[in-house]
Order: sequence, then structure tokens, then C-alpha cells
Amino acid sequence: MQQQNTALVGNAEVIKMLGMQSVSGLNKLRVRDKTFPTPIKTSEARGARVRFDPVEVEQWIADKKAARNQASSEEQ
Repeated sequence: MQQQNTALVGNAEVIKMLGMQSVSGLNKLRVRDKTFPTPIKTSEARGARVRFDPVEVEQWIADKKAARNQASSEEQ
């Protein structure tokens, strides 16, 4: 497997990627959709910030689009 040099991003960047308005909306999405990428904690501290791999978030979006398109083509 090829090593990727991907900078992790925080909640604000993920919210922008998804076109969402708030962290609470992102948190609800994470609870509701278990396929959403699991965040990476930056330390073991209880209040540690979480970060996301933007490649994983983009892949999740692509998978959702593909599923939508598949469902749409099956309806026709």
C-alpha cells in the first residue's frame, strides 16, 4: 500500500467539505451514519481534538454519490 502524505483536518474543514453549518450537525451525522470516517484523536487526553483524513471524507462523499446514482438508475 502506498504511503500518503495527507494533512489531517479539523471539524471546521470537514464542515466546509460537507456544506454543513455546525459541529453539532457533523456530530449528529457521525452518530447517524456509521460509514462516516472515524476521527483520529491527536492525543490520549480526554479533551483531545479530533482530526479527520480529508481523503477518507472525500471517499465517503464519492461513495454516497455513487449509491445515490445507483438507486436513481434502479428506479428507472
